[in-house]
Amino acid sequence: MEKEALKEVERYRTTLNNGDVHEINRWISDDFIGYFGYYNDVDYEIYDGDSYKKSNVETINSYNNQSPVWEYNDLTNHLRSEDEMIFSSIIDFYLSGEKVASALAMEVFKKEKDGWKLFRQHMERY
Repeated sequence: MEKEALKEVERYRTTLNNGDVHEINRWISDDFIGYFGYYNDVDYEIYDGDSYKKSNVETINSYNNQSPVWEYNDLTNHLRSEDEMIFSSIIDFYLSGEKVASALAMEVFKKEKDGWKLFRQHMERY
Protein backbone atom coordinates (compact mmCIF):
# COMPACT_ATOMS: atom_id res chain seq x y z
CA MET A 1 0.00 0.00 0.00
CA GLU A 2 2.88 2.38 0.75
CA LYS A 3 4.31 2.08 -2.77
CA GLU A 4 0.87 2.73 -4.23
CA ALA A 5 0.44 5.84 -2.08
CA LEU A 6 3.88 7.19 -3.00
CA LYS A 7 3.20 6.61 -6.70
CA GLU A 8 -0.14 8.42 -6.48
CA VAL A 9 1.31 11.38 -4.61
CA GLU A 10 3.94 11.72 -7.34
CA ARG A 11 1.12 11.67 -9.92
CA TYR A 12 -0.63 14.47 -8.01
CA ARG A 13 2.56 16.56 -7.93
CA THR A 14 3.09 16.04 -11.66
CA THR A 15 -0.51 17.10 -12.29
CA LEU A 16 0.03 20.19 -10.13
CA ASN A 17 3.08 21.20 -12.15
CA ASN A 18 1.29 20.56 -15.45
CA GLY A 19 -1.08 23.39 -14.52
CA ASP A 20 -4.46 21.95 -15.59
CA VAL A 21 -6.56 23.24 -12.70
CA HIS A 22 -9.48 20.94 -13.45
CA GLU A 23 -7.18 17.92 -13.21
CA ILE A 24 -5.58 19.37 -10.07
CA ASN A 25 -8.97 19.77 -8.44
CA ARG A 26 -9.85 16.13 -9.12
CA TRP A 27 -7.11 15.28 -6.62
CA ILE A 28 -8.74 17.36 -3.85
CA SER A 29 -11.04 15.53 -1.44
CA ASP A 30 -14.52 16.94 -1.00
CA ASP A 31 -13.72 16.59 2.74
CA PHE A 32 -10.48 18.60 2.40
CA ILE A 33 -9.45 20.98 5.18
CA GLY A 34 -6.48 23.31 4.68
CA TYR A 35 -4.75 25.74 7.02
CA PHE A 36 -2.47 28.24 5.31
CA GLY A 37 -0.27 30.63 7.26
CA TYR A 38 1.99 32.06 4.57
CA TYR A 39 0.07 35.13 3.42
CA ASN A 40 1.38 38.67 3.72
CA ASP A 41 -1.98 40.31 4.42
CA VAL A 42 -3.62 37.89 6.91
CA ASP A 43 -2.35 35.57 9.63
CA TYR A 44 -3.92 32.45 8.10
CA GLU A 45 -6.75 31.15 5.95
CA ILE A 46 -8.85 28.01 6.40
CA TYR A 47 -10.26 26.22 3.35
CA ASP A 48 -12.74 23.41 2.88
CA GLY A 49 -12.83 21.32 -0.29
CA ASP A 50 -15.14 23.61 -2.21
CA SER A 51 -13.42 26.89 -1.31
CA TYR A 52 -9.97 25.38 -1.98
CA LYS A 53 -11.01 24.19 -5.44
CA LYS A 54 -12.41 27.65 -6.26
CA SER A 55 -9.22 29.27 -4.98
CA ASN A 56 -7.15 26.89 -7.13
CA VAL A 57 -9.01 28.04 -10.26
CA GLU A 58 -8.39 31.71 -9.45
CA THR A 59 -4.78 31.15 -8.46
CA ILE A 60 -3.73 28.90 -11.35
CA ASN A 61 -5.43 31.22 -13.85
CA SER A 62 -3.51 34.19 -12.40
CA TYR A 63 -0.21 32.48 -13.27
CA ASN A 64 -0.90 32.68 -17.01
CA ASN A 65 2.38 32.52 -18.99
CA GLN A 66 4.51 32.43 -15.80
CA SER A 67 5.25 28.67 -15.74
CA PRO A 68 4.48 27.93 -12.07
CA VAL A 69 6.49 25.09 -10.50
CA TRP A 70 6.12 23.53 -7.07
CA GLU A 71 9.32 21.73 -6.05
CA TYR A 72 8.88 19.31 -3.16
CA ASN A 73 11.66 18.35 -0.76
CA ASP A 74 10.11 15.64 1.40
CA LEU A 75 11.35 15.55 4.97
CA THR A 76 9.29 12.56 6.09
CA ASN A 77 6.43 10.37 4.99
CA HIS A 78 4.52 7.76 6.91
CA LEU A 79 1.71 5.38 6.05
CA ARG A 80 -0.54 6.13 9.01
CA SER A 81 -3.08 3.50 8.01
CA GLU A 82 -3.88 1.46 4.92
CA ASP A 83 -5.69 4.46 3.49
CA GLU A 84 -3.77 7.50 4.79
CA MET A 85 -0.25 8.74 4.11
CA ILE A 86 1.27 11.78 5.81
CA PHE A 87 4.05 13.91 4.31
CA SER A 88 6.09 16.75 5.74
CA SER A 89 7.86 18.74 3.06
CA ILE A 90 9.50 22.00 2.18
CA ILE A 91 7.89 23.30 -0.98
CA ASP A 92 9.70 25.87 -3.09
CA PHE A 93 7.49 27.77 -5.51
CA TYR A 94 8.78 29.26 -8.75
CA LEU A 95 7.30 31.63 -11.31
CA SER A 96 9.10 32.14 -14.61
CA GLY A 97 12.06 30.20 -13.21
CA GLU A 98 12.53 32.42 -10.14
CA LYS A 99 11.85 31.21 -6.61
CA VAL A 100 9.18 33.42 -5.09
CA ALA A 101 8.22 31.49 -1.93
CA SER A 102 9.00 28.55 0.33
CA ALA A 103 6.57 26.81 2.65
CA LEU A 104 6.79 24.10 5.26
CA ALA A 105 3.90 21.74 4.56
CA MET A 106 2.18 18.83 6.22
CA GLU A 107 -0.10 16.96 3.85
CA VAL A 108 -2.35 13.96 4.34
CA PHE A 109 -3.41 11.93 1.33
CA LYS A 110 -6.33 9.58 1.82
CA LYS A 111 -7.50 6.71 -0.35
CA GLU A 112 -11.15 7.32 -1.12
CA LYS A 113 -13.52 5.24 -3.23
CA ASP A 114 -12.38 7.02 -6.42
CA GLY A 115 -8.64 7.06 -5.61
CA TRP A 116 -6.06 8.88 -3.52
CA LYS A 117 -6.96 12.47 -2.66
CA LEU A 118 -5.36 15.39 -0.85
CA PHE A 119 -7.32 15.29 2.40
CA ARG A 120 -5.51 17.70 4.76
CA GLN A 121 -2.90 20.39 4.24
CA HIS A 122 -1.17 22.77 6.61
CA MET A 123 1.34 25.27 5.27
CA GLU A 124 3.51 27.87 6.96
CA ARG A 125 5.96 30.34 5.47
CA TYR A 126 9.44 28.81 5.58
